[in-house]
Amino acid sequence: MLCTRPDLCTSVSILSRYTNKNNKELWQCLKRVLRYLKGTIDLKLTYVKSSNIENIIVGYADSDWAGSESDRKSTTGYLFKMFEVNTICWNCMKQNSVAASSTEAEYMALFEAVREALWLKSLMKEIKLEISHPIKIYEDNQGCICIANNPTCHKRSKHIDIKYHFSREQITNKVISLVYIATDEQLADIMTKVLPAIQFVKLRGQMGLHDNK
Repeated sequence: MLCTRPDLCTSVSILSRYTNKNNKELWQCLKRVLRYLKGTIDLKLTYVKSSNIENIIVGYADSDWAGSESDRKSTTGYLFKMFEVNTICWNCMKQNSVAASSTEAEYMALFEAVREALWLKSLMKEIKLEISHPIKIYEDNQGCICIANNPTCHKRSKHIDIKYHFSREQITNKVISLVYIATDEQLADIMTKVLPAIQFVKLRGQMGLHDNK
């Protein structure tokens, strides 16, 4: 189901963290997800033809901060589209270590998105869709963008695991470019936390999930 319904990723990810601690409250949450699924069973990913041949792949990367109550780890979320309209891959995962700030959490999420972008670039090459421009990744955290774009040492980032600076290298090599986007337009936000209903439905539609009846 998660292969065709990205709107379920966050709820399933959160619930899966408590499989060994099941209780009545968790059961109620699970039933709520099932009721939502029953009420939206006709939603499906819709793909449309696009004339935008420049941006073959675009991505969105986001993170909450310390959202896990048990260990205060953050959640990474990313999503990629072809030609800026057709959603092709997404992910929601708890980060492996505790982030000291929201900027650090976003930077860790960016690392995962960049790795996925490189894999997609390789896949596009296999099907004869050569990507000659830097792949755009939309990011809503200005601090994260600053760290990723600036190779000089930052006091607030020198403690970050070296592997996460892989993103900076890809930006320097013009494989990736970061583009700021307002938080309420950040599509990957739906992959990181439970959202208010209005915002959730808005982003769900922007992902391309529609009832075509």
